[in-house]
Amino acid sequence: MRRLVVLPLLLAAGLLAGCSQVTQFAGDVVGVPVEETCTTIDDAYAQYQSVIDQGGATEEQLDAARDDLVATLDGLADDVDGQLGDLIRSGAQQLGEVTDLQAPETVEAIEQLKESASAFCG
Repeated sequence: MRRLVVLPLLLAAGLLAGCSQVTQFAGDVVGVPVEETCTTIDDAYAQYQSVIDQGGATEEQLDAARDDLVATLDGLADDVDGQLGDLIRSGAQQLGEVTDLQAPETVEAIEQLKESASAFCG
């Protein structure tokens, strides 16, 4: 019950102290490793992007990049509770269902997940 009272106060303080600092502190209060989570997401996307940027990547390399990204996100979602965990799991599920990493809907799903995660990551 105490967490329910403290968390809104911390989030409201974001207007004064900066959202990313408050998100980090609020994450610590409820036991979510925000910095570690955000770093993992950023690293997973960087690996995915490097395969895409290669230009001449084979279909197998693209599939492996997708599978690695989905596995990383699924593992992360298992470790993170609440809305952030649900968000990560939803993004991983969407990505797991696509067959073309360069398709507009895939790029849109990835960008949408990154934008949503940025609310937590600052």
